[in-house]
Amino acid sequence: MAPSSTPETRAALRALLDWYVESGVDLGLDETPHDRYADSARAAVAQRPQALDTRAPPIPLQPQGADPPRRAAAPIAAPDEAVRAAEQEASSARDLDELAARLADFPHAPFRDMAQHFLFGAGAPAARLMAFDAAPGVTEETSGEAFSGLSAKLLDNMLAAIGFDRSSAALAYVSPWRPPGDRALSPHEAAIFAPFARRRVELARPDVLLIFGEAPARIMLTTNEPVGKLRGKAFEARCGAHVARAFVFSSLEAMLKSAALKPAAWRDLRRVAAALQEHC
Repeated sequence: MAPSSTPETRAALRALLDWYVESGVDLGLDETPHDRYADSARAAVAQRPQALDTRAPPIPLQPQGADPPRRAAAPIAAPDEAVRAAEQEASSARDLDELAARLADFPHAPFRDMAQHFLFGAGAPAARLMAFDAAPGVTEETSGEAFSGLSAKLLDNMLAAIGFDRSSAALAYVSPWRPPGDRALSPHEAAIFAPFARRRVELARPDVLLIFGEAPARIMLTTNEPVGKLRGKAFEARCGAHVARAFVFSSLEAMLKSAALKPAAWRDLRRVAAALQEHC
């Protein structure tokens, strides 16, 4: 039965509404009040499992073709210790296959647990002409194929200009893993990869090296000179017991971005062709 509308009743209702507002109530959801504490208790009982299953859940099978689980993070080593460990691992490799396996499993290798693919190289592994680039790019990382991007097409054209292709030249990376963001190798990272790169040259015994960019040049020629001062000259790259004739070029990425670098590169290719003729 509705209460009679008297001045006293209206005043009481206004006072009640004022009290609700002061208490923080700003929206009416129902005509009747509810005990929310009791509702919460009933919901908790309804959601409680009837019986606790103590059996271990089944182990899901790895989908066919899925990437293997990533290795546990390697213990952090001091910079000098990581370089010494790399030197020991690289020098122990007896052939190129063993060198690749040792590099793939080297726990202190930069980017090893960040990249999707281990890309050791392409072409003919023990060819008389070897080209060294710094690291794979985003195209190689996506496709899983070494030397497959735009910079690799430029390299193919350079090789063709001196009568070579992937069946007669070896294509190698300093780092077989793509650096995050395609950034340049730091001096410390290059120092860790250097023993593997130099041992690779020693085992493959190429007559001539094509060196693209700063990191490969510093590793193969043990120099801190910028690439601009190294271009246009022939060097002796001493890698263990083997000595190869070496020529330095701007990085493939830099030549793609700046056409002004290409004329000097084509002139240097003529020097490479002459050096290859000397070793025939």
